[in-house]
Amino acid sequence: MTDELFPCDHCGGNWAFGWSQRVINQQSKPLTDWSQLGSNAGRALIMDDFEPRPPSDRPTESVCCICCEDCGMQTPWFPIGDDKHAALDKAGKVWNQRLNRPAATKGDLLDLVRKEISPVDVPYILDLLARTNEDWETRGPIFAALAQKIIDGKITARDFWPVEPVLMDAARYRTLQQLARFVYIDGVASVQFPRILATGGDEECPFETRVSLAVDDLPERNRW
Repeated sequence: MTDELFPCDHCGGNWAFGWSQRVINQQSKPLTDWSQLGSNAGRALIMDDFEPRPPSDRPTESVCCICCEDCGMQTPWFPIGDDKHAALDKAGKVWNQRLNRPAATKGDLLDLVRKEISPVDVPYILDLLARTNEDWETRGPIFAALAQKIIDGKITARDFWPVEPVLMDAARYRTLQQLARFVYIDGVASVQFPRILATGGDEECPFETRVSLAVDDLPERNRW
């Protein structure tokens, strides 16, 4: 799911996970929303609040959200319960529902024309196209120029260096990175990768191909 999260709709900043805890409402006072006030007469939810509560305090539940590292815009808090990934899935769907997208300006398009763009920029250009709601007579030729630059970039990449193997190797690296863990050997922090069984029947293949097949046989990595 982290691969599918958009940048912040407000400022374009990077997203981040938010964790906290909130007071669970008591059945004896159903009209008081302690989840909004927090405990101890108005303590609100605080980002990255893991401080343990005293036994005499009201019970709490762990919650999570997705927020912007720059401007602080965030989704509502979702209870984690027994499944943290399910709660993050709910927050991710809310985060990606960007309903107030700013309209694209002519300057945005001209700045993009002056840059080197490639087929990987297609989603960004489609986003600009979706946010364009006026002045089609002037901006239409600009979009045509952008489309031509994408086509030219695709032809160039195909002639000189195929993009697909690079993307597949990047996906394999992300899989290995997800399975890696920190271990301490003689007090020194080290990154340890798991033992990967080689696929049988590929002894005649090149070394790089055998390594790729072994990584491809790993189970689907955890997207969170």
